[in-house]
Amino acid sequence: MGSKRHLGLGKASKAKKQKQQDTKEKEAGDSSNGESKQLTVELSEEVDPDDELAQLKALWKTAQSSEEKDQLIYNGIIHECDRLLREHAAQENGDKEQESSNKKITLPDFFHSIYALALVELAVFESEDKQKVSDLFDAALERIELGFEKHDGSIDLLLAQSKILLDQISLQFIKNLEVSSEVGESSPDLSMNLDKALNSYEKAEEKAQKIQKDAFYGSKMLEVLDTLDSLLQIIDDFGEEKVEADESDDEEDEDVPKVELSKKHPLFNIRNNEKYDSWWRDHTITLFDYIEKQLTDEGVDLISLSTDTHTLLREKKADENEKLALRREVSKSLGQSYLQEAETPSNIFTALTYDDEYADYKELDGLTKESSRDISIDLLTTALKYLKIAQDKDEPDSWVAVAECLISLGNLHELDSKEQEDHYTQAEKILETANNVTNGKYDSILENLQAN
Repeated sequence: MGSKRHLGLGKASKAKKQKQQDTKEKEAGDSSNGESKQLTVELSEEVDPDDELAQLKALWKTAQSSEEKDQLIYNGIIHECDRLLREHAAQENGDKEQESSNKKITLPDFFHSIYALALVELAVFESEDKQKVSDLFDAALERIELGFEKHDGSIDLLLAQSKILLDQISLQFIKNLEVSSEVGESSPDLSMNLDKALNSYEKAEEKAQKIQKDAFYGSKMLEVLDTLDSLLQIIDDFGEEKVEADESDDEEDEDVPKVELSKKHPLFNIRNNEKYDSWWRDHTITLFDYIEKQLTDEGVDLISLSTDTHTLLREKKADENEKLALRREVSKSLGQSYLQEAETPSNIFTALTYDDEYADYKELDGLTKESSRDISIDLLTTALKYLKIAQDKDEPDSWVAVAECLISLGNLHELDSKEQEDHYTQAEKILETANNVTNGKYDSILENLQAN
């Protein structure tokens, strides 16, 4: 290395989400073990006890917001959907007993999407039974199609369809693949399945942007985008578990080579095509813009929210509007994605500038010291913009993410230059604030910064 150590706090990379199958299956296993229990779910007092569909929606929301998946709840949701279907069918067929009751049953689009998505959640608990998983996904997609017959072009159904198709790729298809698998009758080219899922999302997105502000689909859109993000990570990591298991303890610190897939592999056309990562970011940015427009239409002053970072951290007044919270969440995802993209050019700049091993190199991977620096600054500046928006007064980690991005930007400037010191000073103020409210959680990061 050079005569003076280059400041670094580790990679400011996007935290990998736990693989979707592993997470869901563990939760399913934890929930399904143990004694049988009666379904008891406390719903909000705001839910009309006489409105069965409102209760169904509330029950679904409760199930999805729970930290652990509960098979009993999803079974209960499906049983309730079946009951409502029977009553609706009886009503349609002119059942006298049903007609004598005062309630008129209509099945809105969200009924069909909840029913379909609940079937997919049940597939998690049946992950070891290939046929049952297949049957549940078939039933879920059929339910969506039945919903379209009554609610053609429904945004809710399009988003549900997109998510189900994404979940099907991971829970039904990838789970049964090996590195040696090839496209065939039982293993389709999964890029076609993925394209179909994204097409459904695009239709929903286009429709959502044209409707009035009282209908908001931001959280459901983000759920699909998060599912896609996790799926792409699963595909990127596919096959690594076996390689890592085969590595000896002496080689733990060495980089594990990426598993190469045959061109005939069902995942090849996804893993080797950057368009899917680009699609995720482009549509996440579109979602961010959609949320901002909704907030602006509601009269929220977004400019006042984009205040100086350190001032924002001390601000105690916060609007807990659901859309503002969603805006922060989307901003966090975008900020992390730009941080991740900046890693490679930043590492190249560091190597060419400070590492004696590369003293005679003019470029690495086609990038010079100057070009890698310019690219890194551009990406990190964009990341910083989103990470500032993502700050939450109750989450010091979100403040520290801004500080680490500032440090990474400072690292790209000349040692001891004014630009570098300005970035480090801003980062230090944020870290001190975060450290004070967390009783020293960030001591090591702060000490590392101050030592340099």
